Amino acid sequence: MKIGKYSTTSIAAAAFSFMIVLSSCRKDVNSPGYEYMPDMYRSPSYETYSANPNFTDSMSARLPVAGTISRGENPYAANLINDMPFNYENSKEGYEKAGAELTNPIEATPQVLAEGKVLYEKYCLHCHGATGQADGKTVTAGQFPPPPSYSTGISSRGGAVKDLTAGKIFHTITYGVNMMGSHASQLDKTERWKITHYVQTLQKQ
Repeated sequence: MKIGKYSTTSIAAAAFSFMIVLSSCRKDVNSPGYEYMPDMYRSPSYETYSANPNFTDSMSARLPVAGTISRGENPYAANLINDMPFNYENSKEGYEKAGAELTNPIEATPQVLAEGKVLYEKYCLHCHGATGQADGKTVTAGQFPPPPSYSTGISSRGGAVKDLTAGKIFHTITYGVNMMGSHASQLDKTERWKITHYVQTLQKQ
């Protein structure tokens, strides 16, 4: 059926469109109007221990991701865990405090010593030498002055190098000293502790 130039279908469509436009107009200026998919705007929330259909075990509270590191309550324990802040300052006081308080948390197994040796040869040998006698290629080439020997040298911070504790060695690897730069960005804490074990074997030679 036609009414003048327009069909009833066209008139009905225009009327429907006009109603939709009117329905979106509200007095509340903060109203978002008609929402086609409200869940896209406001995701439904679930109580921590309530059922959740989004997971196969239907549990809202999720288990920690595999490999997640617990902070713990002991601030000094955090120094033994990778990716946690090192709670000793880069100062003579922090160095002495680390030497007095820190012990190596990794057992000195043959495997750990072997891994420490590999890391030492990659990061330390060029200056300290294969046996810690300050005869690495960087030194023998005349590029830099030699660091103190592990067995006979004297630390710039005082005391014989052969007597340095694990905490002092770890602190030095972490921050560096004199011309030796920090190795914290190249080696994580576990690797630094492994090198510490290996350095202590060279101290005894």
